[in-house]
Amino acid sequence: MTQITPIRDLKGHLESEHADRLIDAATNPRDKAFVAVLAKAGIRISEAVQIKVSDIDFERAVLTIVHLKERSKLKCPNCGEILGKRHLFCPGCGNKVDQAIREKVEQRRQRMIPVDHGTLRLLDEYLKWRRKFPYRGPLVFPFTRQRGWQLVEKLGRRIGIKGLHPHSLRHLLATTWVAKGLDVKKLQILLGHASIATTMEYVDSNFEQLRSEYDKLWEIKEDGTKETKD
Repeated sequence: MTQITPIRDLKGHLESEHADRLIDAATNPRDKAFVAVLAKAGIRISEAVQIKVSDIDFERAVLTIVHLKERSKLKCPNCGEILGKRHLFCPGCGNKVDQAIREKVEQRRQRMIPVDHGTLRLLDEYLKWRRKFPYRGPLVFPFTRQRGWQLVEKLGRRIGIKGLHPHSLRHLLATTWVAKGLDVKKLQILLGHASIATTMEYVDSNFEQLRSEYDKLWEIKEDGTKETKD
């Protein structure tokens, strides 16, 4: 395999061909499918390791992503009233709050995203391949976030990319989307951002597109000279 020149600035230089080479560099169906899901669906690694077989709709080419987020909730130890961070006295019973009860509350959000047929094929091949192993659980990728991170980093080194991490692939999908001039609002839905402001960071980071549009404004050619009209 021909090695790619090591990349220093992943955000500036990672291209779609690198995602394909990462998939090719994987030595088993599981790793190929895992990288494909990260790169082609643009999901978070925390979401990827939580995908269940039942979340994949092969007929409709749709993947259901469940995003689990934890937040803290404070309660009055006397009456159970929900407290704000700055409450000195409980608004429910009036007692002084010396030590509030802190509870973790899970918030589940889910979104449905389209999946390309190449990734679906790799998922199908992987699920058939793994039947030879004893694992029969619901998870598609039964390993930790840390293991997934290490896998992506290892495959990156294999094709000559240093410091590659899972979010680099998510960033690649987002910047490619923006570079093609596709709807940013749709990108927000695809990536599962609660705020459009987060998605807009990818728009702001696409300097090459900004340069291209700027050059069009002043009719500047690639060699830096101004276009002349006959």
